This record gives sequence, structure tokens and C-alpha cells, in this order.
Amino acid sequence: MNLLHLATTNEGGAGMVCTKSHELFLQRGYNSLLVVKESGKQKDHVVVFKKLPAPGSFLFRVSGWMQRINQIYRKFFPFTVNPNYSFYGLSERKKHYSAKKILSKVPFKPDAILIYWVSEFINAKTIKDLADMTGAKLCWFMTDNAPITGGCHYPWQCTGYQSDCSGCPGILTPSKKNIPKKNLLFKKNNLPLHVELFVGSESDYRRATSSLLFKERKVRRIFAPVDEKKFVPGSQEMARKHFGIEPGVKVIFYGASEFKYLRKGGKYFVDALGLLSQRLKKANIDKTGRVLLLIAGKDWQQYFSGVEFPLKDVGYLSEDDLVKAFQASDFFVSPSLEDSGPAMVVQSIMCGTPVLAFGTGIALDIVRTGETGYLAELFKTEDLASGLEYMLSLNEAESNQMRANCRKLALSKFTLDIFYQTIVDSIK
Repeated sequence: MNLLHLATTNEGGAGMVCTKSHELFLQRGYNSLLVVKESGKQKDHVVVFKKLPAPGSFLFRVSGWMQRINQIYRKFFPFTVNPNYSFYGLSERKKHYSAKKILSKVPFKPDAILIYWVSEFINAKTIKDLADMTGAKLCWFMTDNAPITGGCHYPWQCTGYQSDCSGCPGILTPSKKNIPKKNLLFKKNNLPLHVELFVGSESDYRRATSSLLFKERKVRRIFAPVDEKKFVPGSQEMARKHFGIEPGVKVIFYGASEFKYLRKGGKYFVDALGLLSQRLKKANIDKTGRVLLLIAGKDWQQYFSGVEFPLKDVGYLSEDDLVKAFQASDFFVSPSLEDSGPAMVVQSIMCGTPVLAFGTGIALDIVRTGETGYLAELFKTEDLASGLEYMLSLNEAESNQMRANCRKLALSKFTLDIFYQTIVDSIK
């Protein structure tokens, strides 16, 4: 069977699912090709239209200059969006790469086309043209909510995607507010009826099946995979030695790479830590020397300046060190408020590390209070603080049972084979 995968990039979080999927099918003997708009690296069986310049190169600096020129232009000709809605290129009607150009890079006629995160690469008309020219089955992975909306990637409480996206709350320039309406109508008029949408959480499934675009199309649940042979439980003692953590402390792991984005809920976590400190002081409990925050990412330090618990900065982590961080920790905190993932929630569960999270995205599916962690009420800082208090109160036996529950659950839902078989069942 011939498989064509399409994505804007094969790098970073956006490129993770397409890369795993493509490699899985290659390993199983399929004729598989991944075509991306841009990438900083070239690999076998991957076609890249635009090679990204290496950091520090002349072209990299030119790219930076162009971005600054665009910022200056926007100052004089303002067009404002609310960044919380995550618009990546506003016009869904613009053709970036034609179906003909894409297929010219493909040495076979695809039997199935798997579409991932494709902002500013292909639009609904290109998808239609690809279907008309190949007759291939079409599957679109809903890595965020862009496939069902008129342009935003995270709609929050807005339900405009269910009707027509008019009066978009994410567009702040009055004269531009109906651009999402035009985008959604364009998608409705062009998206082939046989496109099947793959969604990775129950909350996204509910949104997709109630959306204008997919309420009459097939929507299938499929969890994003985690390599169960890499993300594994391990010796907590050895993992802590790796990071220089002393024994006898409770370790809370947190990934802060996108702290500035409201949807990631970082401020809620910091506020919850403050509430926890107040509660412990009121109860005359001193845990400041027995609790350690293990924090990955960068540019978060200023936000944690008032936190009373000890902090350990581990910066950006390689995949191997990320696994060790999960193994070293008593639990992982994901305070995301609006998310289709996050991927780290699933990775943590696969490593047997319980999770404290708000009730959104994949956490709604797998974080169960008392079994695999603690699920806090969305937007409720007080409940997140209660979750911290609860998780820190677990004794060794309770913690070990919770860790076993996590691994068992992950192996039943998130393995590479389960992911592969779900796709095969759809495209065969």
C-alpha cells in the first residue's frame, strides 16, 4: 500500500505525530513518503519544500530581519488578533502549494493520504484536488482544533465552529472579524465528504462531532502514540542521582517551555503553589525542605521568583533525560487550560508517573483522581492546590499502586501498535 503523509513540518511538537506515523509504516514495509513544507533537516523518505536556515547563518539572520520588517509594517497597518486563540496565518483561502506541485514530488499514486498539522501548507481546496487527482482515502489528524474552525487553533468557550464562525472573538480588528466566517464557508464548500477526522481526546471528539464541518463526516478516536519501549518506569533512586537530587524529598516535575501562553496555565500553577504554602503554614506543617520542583524549559524563572519551595532548573531535556525526569518525580503537573494534549501527560503516564492536571484535553481521558493522579476542576486554582496537597500526602504504598495503575493504563491505550492498527483499520 502507498501512503502519503502531509505536514507543515516534521520538527517540534507539531511534527511528532507525523514523524512517528510515517516511521511506523516504513518499519512495517509500506511504501510511505512524508512531504513537509519546511524543515531544518533532510531525511530519507521525506520531501522538504523549504529547507530552513541553520541558526546563526546569513539566511537565518535575513529571516529575522524580514520578521522585524513585518512587525514594523503591522505597527502602521494594525491588524490585531487575540493571541490566546492561536491563529497561524489567517487566510484559509490562500493557496500555498498546489496538489499538482505536491504530487510531482511523489513517485507513486497514493492509496491513502494522511494529513497532520498543515497550517500555511495546504488548505481545503488542495485537499479536494488531491482527492480528485488520486482517488485516495483521506485521514486528517486533529492535533489541535484548526481542522474544525475558521482559523483559530484553540476556540476556548467559543462555539462559532458549530455554525458559521461569524463575529470571531479572536479577531480584535472590527473590519476583519468575519474573515473566519469566510474561511469556514470555504472549507465547507471544498472539503471532501469522505475525509475522516482522527481525534486524540474525548473533549476534541465532542467538539468535532458538533462542528459544522464534521458533524456529517466520520470522526474516529485515536490516541497519539508513545514509544512504550523508550518511555518506561525506572529506578527513582538512579534517576534522582542523575539530576543531583537528594533522597527523601517529594519531587514535582513541570515543563515550562510555553509559560507565557495563557492556555498552558502556568500562572495557575504558580498561584496554586502559593496557596499550598499558605495552607501548610496555617497547619504548622513545614514541607519547604522536603518538596522540590523539577522544572524543564526556559524563560520561566521570573514567574517563580515568589515560590517558596526549592527549584531545580534542568533546561531543555533530550528524550532520554525527559524519561529520567519522569522517573525521578513523584508526579507531573500539567496546568493546561485549553489543549488537545499535552503530549507530556501521556509520556508521564507511560513512565508510570502520576499526573496532576486540570480537566481538559487528554487529561480528561486518563487522569483519574486516586488512580492515576488528581484531576482538578478547570480554572479552579484552589482545586489545583488541593491536588498538590493530595499528591504530596500519598504514602509509599499508595504512590507505588498509582504508578502501577499509570503504566497499565498507558499500555492499554497508547502503544505504537495500537496507534498503527487504528490507522490500518481506517485505510484498509
